[in-house]
Amino acid sequence: MVREPLARQQVIDVIERRGCSAIPLVFHKWWGEGLWERYGAQLDEMASKYPDDIFVAWYTVPGETQSTTNNPSYRWGYKHDYSTAARHSIGQTAVLLPDWDELDEFLADFPDPNEPGVFWRVEEQLEHAGDRYKLGAWWRLFHERFWSIRGMENLMLDYYDHMDKLKIVGARLVEFYKTVVDRYAELGFDGIFTSDDLGHQTGPMMSPAIFRELYVPLYEVICGYVHSKGMHFFLHTCGDNTLLLDDLIAAGVDVIHPIQKGCMDEKAVAEKYGHRISFLAGVDVQYLLPRGTVDEVRAGVRELIDTYYKPEGGLLLSAGNGIMGDTPFENIEAMLQEMALYRQA
Repeated sequence: MVREPLARQQVIDVIERRGCSAIPLVFHKWWGEGLWERYGAQLDEMASKYPDDIFVAWYTVPGETQSTTNNPSYRWGYKHDYSTAARHSIGQTAVLLPDWDELDEFLADFPDPNEPGVFWRVEEQLEHAGDRYKLGAWWRLFHERFWSIRGMENLMLDYYDHMDKLKIVGARLVEFYKTVVDRYAELGFDGIFTSDDLGHQTGPMMSPAIFRELYVPLYEVICGYVHSKGMHFFLHTCGDNTLLLDDLIAAGVDVIHPIQKGCMDEKAVAEKYGHRISFLAGVDVQYLLPRGTVDEVRAGVRELIDTYYKPEGGLLLSAGNGIMGDTPFENIEAMLQEMALYRQA
């Protein structure tokens, strides 16, 4: 291993911008679709040389149309048969609630956050955490969960026609997530990581006014609850979220990922917000990693680090998203080397 993993307190100091003995690495070995199939055990052998400074554990989330446990109700859908349901663009998954007239049925069959057994993998893996910072994780928070329930096209109209219904579902989601946060807190976790892809390539998916009316109150509650348990709140959000950053910071987001290359002005974001939020800065997996030379990858990673680095901390490093299957192996290793060694104590 090129260096030892950081201790829990070292990571906390970086997140809280109270000193940086080294830059923490997490989600830097994010193997995207087709990557492991292409390189197989080579990836694992290479990855073993580079530290995971944060221990990440995912609980078993509810399914979409089918339960992920033996309990058939542990899913977000409420219908017995979704075979003829409309499909929406995100993953071509079923629209779970096509008609707001059935909202009561949807809420009556809402999954139980106290579902037995959904934390067994988390508990089993904890023995491997050691003295590292522990991050509890799940995908899809509010916007992403709304679009999985209603479908993207319906959701865009709901912002104007059915805001009251979205607020009802949002409040129910908050209560669900509070119980999940409680479970992680009881196990001694230090932070929560979740996702909400709020932006497309050139701006947010909703107006800032819509974001403030619907999402900011939800974020304020969940971030506040996470903080009340002594944990940090990490948010993954792809796209251009420049217009939403002030609101996300005010709502309580502690660490944001990835500040997507090509969508957001990294230098402007770092300069304006670096004293208010910490960055889990993501290396570009869309262009740099798959298309660059080894030297270009090394230079790109160093430029990313130089953009956000401050001696007091506030910078963690990751891949920007899943590393794609067409990425040259030598580029992945070059990225990991620079992440692990450049500007490290």
